[in-house]
Amino acid sequence: MQSAGFPEQHTTRADNRRPFFDKEATGIIKGIALFMMFVHHFFSFPAWWGKGISYPLIGKFAPYFSAPLKLCVPIFCFITGYFYFFNKHKTYKYSFKKISDILISYWCVFFIFAILAAVLTGYKYSFGDFLAECFALKYPTMIFCWYINFYIVFMLLFPIIAKLLSRNIHLDLFISLILIPNIFRAVGHFISNDMLYEMIEHQQLWISCVLMGYVFADHGLFEKLRLLNARIIKDKRLNTVLMIIAAFCLPYGRRAAPTLTLFFGRPPVFDISMDVVYAPLFIYAVVYLCSVIDFRALKKPLIVIGKYSMLMWFMSCIFYGNCKTIFQPILYAPRNPILVTIWGHIICLSVSFVLDKAITKIQRCKNKLLHL
Repeated sequence: MQSAGFPEQHTTRADNRRPFFDKEATGIIKGIALFMMFVHHFFSFPAWWGKGISYPLIGKFAPYFSAPLKLCVPIFCFITGYFYFFNKHKTYKYSFKKISDILISYWCVFFIFAILAAVLTGYKYSFGDFLAECFALKYPTMIFCWYINFYIVFMLLFPIIAKLLSRNIHLDLFISLILIPNIFRAVGHFISNDMLYEMIEHQQLWISCVLMGYVFADHGLFEKLRLLNARIIKDKRLNTVLMIIAAFCLPYGRRAAPTLTLFFGRPPVFDISMDVVYAPLFIYAVVYLCSVIDFRALKKPLIVIGKYSMLMWFMSCIFYGNCKTIFQPILYAPRNPILVTIWGHIICLSVSFVLDKAITKIQRCKNKLLHL
């Protein structure tokens, strides 16, 4: 049986190309990214903690681990763009299917939480605010779900962007890392509405990571990276040690060197997020380790968490949104940070497992009804 990690072989034709890593490795990557996200949210923001919750030592060091843990966002962005390439039908029909699928998952959680907020805390939505949060343009309840409006926008743009990208890697990198992010930057200068400006800002910050995922898939950069790695380091044990070091150190690159600034005269100044480097290298290190280390006791939980990562991310909002006074004490009840992290995963995974069955049925009915 093939281990999680590198597929056994690759075809060279673009329309038949396979992803560099398999389903199990993808689950492990998502599981690790969600773990990073939960620790980031649970312990990086002391101001979010309610009465009676205090971790003075963690709060003191939060500024040092907050940025590295946020590598989870570029990882999820990169994976989205990477697997978009392997879809053969890069059409608006496909985009609509993916957007409607994620909205159904989001709405199922949001509507439950909105009802809980109304019943347990007396929170009252205006119609406008409720409608805005239905598309994650505001998020008093689903506090971490800005990614929804980000996802909707770039999925609507992807059929066009995919046609712009060529087989020339230099041009593709220019479009992905400089042109498109700075188009959003320019548009943002003309937006006065705070809600719309924030939406444009998210595109400027993160769309390059999505596009870099697409470029990596299109140009087989993981495969080229593996060949280069094999030429430079021939000792398997040394390579394994270096990959472990890389997996731990790469997230800290976000703190040491978050951006690369390019000067093309004065003005303008273009900043390129170094997440487009850290995220794929981190993924490569994890995939390599998946292929050489058969530690099933760790892999299995990560694969399960990866499978339900989106719903677990939605579920975690209940601890910090307008229901926080009710549910945050439940999350932090174990007191010990390690136990809190495990407990948070258990709560979110348990509820996600139950909801997933109903959500999957709704999505299938929708796709069948709309012929998607």
